[in-house]
Amino acid sequence: MTDIQWEQRAIALAGLVQAIHLAINGAHTGMMSQDSLEQSVRSVFVQSPDSILEVYGGTRGIRLGMNVLSEMLSGNRQNEHADLLRYCLAVMALERLLRRKPGVLTELGQGIDQIGARYADIDDECLAALANLYQQTISHLEPRIRISGRRNHLGNGAVIHRIRALLMAAIRAAVLWHQVGGRRWQLLLSRGAMQRALGHLS
Repeated sequence: MTDIQWEQRAIALAGLVQAIHLAINGAHTGMMSQDSLEQSVRSVFVQSPDSILEVYGGTRGIRLGMNVLSEMLSGNRQNEHADLLRYCLAVMALERLLRRKPGVLTELGQGIDQIGARYADIDDECLAALANLYQQTISHLEPRIRISGRRNHLGNGAVIHRIRALLMAAIRAAVLWHQVGGRRWQLLLSRGAMQRALGHLS
């Protein structure tokens, strides 16, 4: 495998890690980086990019994800990232299931196009629309992804909208991951190659 292929996988995986990391933070603290949130969610609307980096507007759009992924691959703060890895693997499994559901994929694609045409910015209304689309489509698939956190934050409608929109971004990243040859076993057996690719991108 070439260095470019590993870099593409590192970009997709960093996008996935960033979206899930933000969702976990929102569920536990009610807060998340607005800039990283917007960069992650904006990727949902980039459906036919010329390059994988275009999905995130360059490495700046996934800087948070790259930093967290580097920690995960190096084994630092392993216990802290256990839930993050579990959720990432669950999203990858959900993406595989979606590939076998053409009807859901069509509904999802049409909904994303409509939302993208309606909203120019990643604002509260856009996030609510994406969250609603997620609830109407992906949330009906089993097993469902349930982000755990503090009850007061998970009872906040604005936080829930952000989490569901980020799960859409996570699935977008999982689609990219699969398209560039990413596989689950590489998370365990190819950490060195992934770390080198992150180094090249930094």
